[in-house]
Amino acid sequence: MIDLRYGLLILGGLCQSQEWQAIESLASHLSGLIPMGNAASSSSSSSRITVKEDKYKKEAVLLSVNHNHPDYTSFKPDKQKVEKSEQTTEQSPNESHSNKILEVAEIYKSSVHVNPIYAAVGADKGQLYSASEAIAVVQKYVDNEKLVKPTNKSIVVLDAILCDALFKGAMKKGSTYPTEIHKKDLGPAFINRMQAHHVVTRGNESVVRKGGLKAIQILTERRQGNKKVTKLSGMETFLMDAESLASELQKKFACSTSVTELPGKKGHEVLVQGGVIDDLAKHLIEQYGIPKRYIEVLDKTRK
Repeated sequence: MIDLRYGLLILGGLCQSQEWQAIESLASHLSGLIPMGNAASSSSSSSRITVKEDKYKKEAVLLSVNHNHPDYTSFKPDKQKVEKSEQTTEQSPNESHSNKILEVAEIYKSSVHVNPIYAAVGADKGQLYSASEAIAVVQKYVDNEKLVKPTNKSIVVLDAILCDALFKGAMKKGSTYPTEIHKKDLGPAFINRMQAHHVVTRGNESVVRKGGLKAIQILTERRQGNKKVTKLSGMETFLMDAESLASELQKKFACSTSVTELPGKKGHEVLVQGGVIDDLAKHLIEQYGIPKRYIEVLDKTRK
């Protein structure tokens, strides 16, 4: 019997694993073209293949394939569908979070100080406002009441309602209330009298909290002589799990880590063995998208 598969694999140049189906199909095709009773075929240009009889095994051995023969060039193997194996990888909560875009925003709600301004323009006092939206409210009040100084368009004259909204209870005892304010100072002064909130969004998860957005704190200090440790806290604000982060940092920095609960149930602290303060800050920025302005770094090991 002619060992066509082996011969084609060696001499036909079809040695890629993905082409074995083509080899098998072509071998079957060519083997049907050779009379089984004839152990040799001519090596002329009209021959499809060249074979030689093994005098010991009495079998025909394939020596070469005529790549220019019409039967070879016109041969088209059946296309085989390659089934791709499904690969699943488990992700920790932080690994899945790190692949999602982080969005943070400081927002504001009306307060007892500015409620009269909101009421005057018909704005919703229970709604949360961005800084620009809040400034638009007070600007609308200024426009409605025609409080822009005629002789100086950059100055806003303060009527009793606006003056109380901005300064009542904030002035030192015995101080005189101002009668006007510069336009560029009006917005910040108005926002400063509102209730601060913040919203953090990562993927489909979004959290709104009272108060301003607090920064993540990274601190490095010395322990037991010259050994350094790095402490990280405040990660929960940005929807990061302390336990998962500690496990991740242990692998990244090849060091031991631990998690402790902060006093007063104010979150957790991740402790990393070693002085990795700069690398850790960089990791939080690049991997989790934490804005640099929300990362506070303190190195107590520097003199």
